Amino acid sequence: MESQVVAALAASDYKQVSRLLKQWQSQEPKSPLLRLYAAQLQERTNRLEAAEKNYLKLLRSTTNSKLMSQARAGVQRIEQKLEAQQQEARSQQAAQKSAALQQARSGGGSLETTILTIAAPKASNRKSAITGLAQAFQLDAYSARMKVPNAGFRIARVISWGEASYYADTLSKSQLPTFCTKAADIRGLQTFQVEYFEALEPEASVICKNSDGQLGKINFGWHEVTQRVRGQLPIFEQVIDLGNRGRLVHKEKVQDYAQVVDLHLPGRQIVLRQCDRLYKYAKSTALGNNNELNSRIQWNTLQTKIHEQVTQPGTDTLQDDFSRFGKGCLEFINLLPFIPANLDIVRRAPSDWDLAFHLYSSLCFFSKRQH
Repeated sequence: MESQVVAALAASDYKQVSRLLKQWQSQEPKSPLLRLYAAQLQERTNRLEAAEKNYLKLLRSTTNSKLMSQARAGVQRIEQKLEAQQQEARSQQAAQKSAALQQARSGGGSLETTILTIAAPKASNRKSAITGLAQAFQLDAYSARMKVPNAGFRIARVISWGEASYYADTLSKSQLPTFCTKAADIRGLQTFQVEYFEALEPEASVICKNSDGQLGKINFGWHEVTQRVRGQLPIFEQVIDLGNRGRLVHKEKVQDYAQVVDLHLPGRQIVLRQCDRLYKYAKSTALGNNNELNSRIQWNTLQTKIHEQVTQPGTDTLQDDFSRFGKGCLEFINLLPFIPANLDIVRRAPSDWDLAFHLYSSLCFFSKRQH
């Protein structure tokens, strides 16, 4: 029987080999030679995983040195074939990706600087999202897992519009939510810094200034506010601390936080930005019965009143995940063209945290419009 199987394998007559192996199995079902030739047939017919399993089983079940040598050789051949197949698949994927990116870059406006943002996937889609991100950006599994957010969203890349569109389409197929925002759109978003509210009800009237420092008044209904964005921006101060061997050293430490809240009015393409350190409490509509209340209490009172106005069903969504977003955002700021932070906090030295909040709020604005 063995000689017939060997001859059929040599002639690549795989149907005959299969018939002979079935006969052999009915006669000697536990023969180690039967397993060897079954594995060789599977290998020849490109059923590599099944063949590898049979070779490994043979290695564990026999002490015959000749059979073990043949089984080891079979495992080695299969590993080489699998590696070759994987390399070919990677090459094909790379070629397809290169062609798709080239096509994406050739469209109108495709070279405009764009922020590609990824958001937290559903728990049931997290594994697929991680795999998709790893494949798209050629990351190992651990790095991809660390980059997929558990909540909120984060910046994934600052690239051209064409590339961002390609990656957004690719990642969405793996159930990873994405959106693309052009830097030019963020720069063009009208953001007004609130000086103070003249009135809070029944409609709002606010004195504010634009990016050029010009003062004006905006009246709006609270139903126009579809989103609030809140964040805490660190305030750094130079402090003297004890270093090694008791030496005095100068360090920059966070001494306080500025409270910032944006109101989004998408119908007018407007963002109204409030900051507790910039708000003119003395000129504001009354925020309590006692005009001598400190600014922190008055700020909290103002935000409570705004909360009461905008939290009617379906009219307000509070975005409050800036701290998580900001840490990852800082590494991308130098890749962006100039974008004003639209926030006049007095600082001893410029801070990227102001722009990070502006980017967070703007991305919230445009992501809601896209969805």
